[in-house]
Amino acid sequence: MNQVSFELVHHLPKGETEVFEIDSRDEAWVRLLVSRPTERLVANLHTRWALLRIGKVTMPTTINEAEYENSYVCSPYTGCVLYPQSEVKKLGSLPLRFFILALVRAIGPVLRASHINRVVCINNWLLSTNLYDSFDVRTIPEMTRIIASRFPKHAICFRSLNEVTNRTLLRQVHSSGYLLAPSRQVYFFDGKSGDYLRKQNNRFDRKLLGESEYRVIRHEQFAACDAVRIEQLYRLLYVDKYSEHNPQFTAEMIEECRRCNLLTMWGLRSADGRLDAVVGTFTREGVMTAPVVGYDTALPKRLGLYRILMSIVLQEAARLKLKLNLSSGASQFKRIRGGVPCIEYTAVYCQHLSFFQRMAWQSLALLTQKVGAPILQRYEL
Repeated sequence: MNQVSFELVHHLPKGETEVFEIDSRDEAWVRLLVSRPTERLVANLHTRWALLRIGKVTMPTTINEAEYENSYVCSPYTGCVLYPQSEVKKLGSLPLRFFILALVRAIGPVLRASHINRVVCINNWLLSTNLYDSFDVRTIPEMTRIIASRFPKHAICFRSLNEVTNRTLLRQVHSSGYLLAPSRQVYFFDGKSGDYLRKQNNRFDRKLLGESEYRVIRHEQFAACDAVRIEQLYRLLYVDKYSEHNPQFTAEMIEECRRCNLLTMWGLRSADGRLDAVVGTFTREGVMTAPVVGYDTALPKRLGLYRILMSIVLQEAARLKLKLNLSSGASQFKRIRGGVPCIEYTAVYCQHLSFFQRMAWQSLALLTQKVGAPILQRYEL
């Protein structure tokens, strides 16, 4: 069995970079995340860092106390209370809207009183979807014991677990005493077969791409000066249109990801040189996701900028024969293009916490299982 180690990371004063040795192919990502204050990378995020090493796998791990203004990637409170309030408008049923709003507003004070944001989140890359390297899952009980002894008042969690790509890990954390709380419904495309490309809507999207006056920009054709525009395009879609609680990536993070090839970027540039749309993909262990998507929402819908971006990603997943986790949202769009829905879970360990904290987490898990997941599936969210 592989050795487990857990160490805190302390930032140096602003402007300096912390240097440490990491025996991992994720070295560049880990260095980026822990080498500077988080707010410089994600504007609506504050956290502390630790490094969890299991054999040769290094997982960045976030540690939070309260930070109720944080994005949901580090804040269970935001994910359970604030984010649903911005998402409920998608439901067609008015009574169901009122029910959900009343429910989340009722549980909000209870969750704050139980210090729900006092959490250690393992393998947290600050992206909407965390992807996992293969590691020895038999180490989970020992890993949990080590972290619980260091943080006896913190829950321990894994985000973004699902039956398609994390079945073994999901089973192991559950058997190790973790609660499984459904968090959202994500959509998968199997790039190994690429059958989804034959769907009529995907054929229409490829035709739109072929006929578009936009020039497709590949990763190596981007420049440092594009980072500010990419930040703006991402904010227009994911923050201004969808929710302020999505991670607000900064130009600094986007440029570092581009420069170090941590994300693979594509863009659409107009004839006059203006960048009007962008998508960035993240790939690990044969799985791809697209955490950065943005376009100029003021432009006419007939241009089909989002359709073109998704067509590029779907074709790239098939070319590389990857499983594509296209995250949540735009569910009807993804379904008619061949996306297969799958419930995503957050696994939470709370057995070492106080009675009140345990009851809060257990009630939350039960609520998401009995109410949250059925709503996601019933209304195809």
